[in-house]
Amino acid sequence: MRKFHIISLGCPKNLVDSEVFTALAQQGGYTYTQDAETAELIIVNTCGFINDAKEESIAAILDAVEYKKDGACKTLVATGCLVRRYMAQLREEIPEVDHFVDLKDFADFAHILHTTPSTDRELLTPPHYAYIRISDGCNNHCSYCAIPDIRGPLISRSITDVVAEAGNLAGRGVKELIVTAQDTTQFGADSHGKSLLAPLLKQLHDIEGFEWIRLLYLHPAHITSELIDMIAGLPRVCNYFEIPLQHISQGILQQMNRHVGQERIKEIYREIRAKIPDAVMRTTLIVGYPGETEEDFAELKQFIQEYPFERLGIFTYSQEEGTVAGACENQVDAAIAQQRKDELMQIQIQISTTQLARFVGRRIPVIIDAMGEEYPFEGRSYFDAPDIDGTVFITNEDAAIGEVVEVEIIDSWEYDLVGTIVTPIP
Repeated sequence: MRKFHIISLGCPKNLVDSEVFTALAQQGGYTYTQDAETAELIIVNTCGFINDAKEESIAAILDAVEYKKDGACKTLVATGCLVRRYMAQLREEIPEVDHFVDLKDFADFAHILHTTPSTDRELLTPPHYAYIRISDGCNNHCSYCAIPDIRGPLISRSITDVVAEAGNLAGRGVKELIVTAQDTTQFGADSHGKSLLAPLLKQLHDIEGFEWIRLLYLHPAHITSELIDMIAGLPRVCNYFEIPLQHISQGILQQMNRHVGQERIKEIYREIRAKIPDAVMRTTLIVGYPGETEEDFAELKQFIQEYPFERLGIFTYSQEEGTVAGACENQVDAAIAQQRKDELMQIQIQISTTQLARFVGRRIPVIIDAMGEEYPFEGRSYFDAPDIDGTVFITNEDAAIGEVVEVEIIDSWEYDLVGTIVTPIP
């Protein structure tokens, strides 16, 4: 049987696309292999969000070109956000690629493989967790972001459609459902004039089989008390709030076109802490945005100390062509941006260490993800999303991958925990 290999880069939304491409390849008579050298078909699903992602995507395509020269590969396909943005240029500069497939053009890919178009998915995650994309595109038009130009305006799925797919995933044994979109909080706003995320959550919660439902990408401009109350009242929805703030300086927030002010951000933070004491919050910040002053940075530094986040990602600003910020003349020197990132990360290490230390001696639910190397097994707590947050290292020799178990935490590090399972696994 012919073999195929897929390289999926970027965010979980892109991974969902890769799962559709994977299902189509299997429908077309190919079987998946982890070994790219033996694959007759290689698919590279690219990311084009920031410069680092573009470079990684181009490197992945060029690596695949080498397999065409030296390996079994007969057909090389490139797709994804980078291809959407730069297709003409890529065609010219990397002619070794057999097919450049436009973003989410599953029909074109099916035509290449002489099979029937479909949007069925073959999961590329471990079988116990899966992502579900509830909308695509974005209407926020943040000044630094090219996503609306790449993926277009917000287009939400219907609640019926999302719930049907979620039910199918639960029937396949998925224990953790991870809800994703460019802006999850705006689900339904394009079709109903208001967010439908809260009622969607209620219906997802009623599906038998899920033990955890995790939300990603909660834009602070659209977080409401109704949503916070809904999360607080649904036991299977993780008390995990991923809220990308990007900055706290009022001037920078306005220049970023974030549609939310400093005081509202602080109100949201305080409301979540008051209503859900065991809530864990994650955010992302951008340093080095055009015109960011030392005063702006000092304000940001003070904010993360007064309003600590258990999880924090920090990025240096990436100047993107076609964006409002990319055309600004007052770009911050890259070395200064990196220095600011390093300074914030040093503060965050101490915050994370302190926050995780409070779990030592407590018992928390953990989902077992995989066998480990230094420890027998590795898992995640309710406040750890796959691939972006920490790990709970399990000392027990006997555990079942995919099960949610009670774990007593016996040690904590900067970002990770160590624990022992205290409940028997069925």
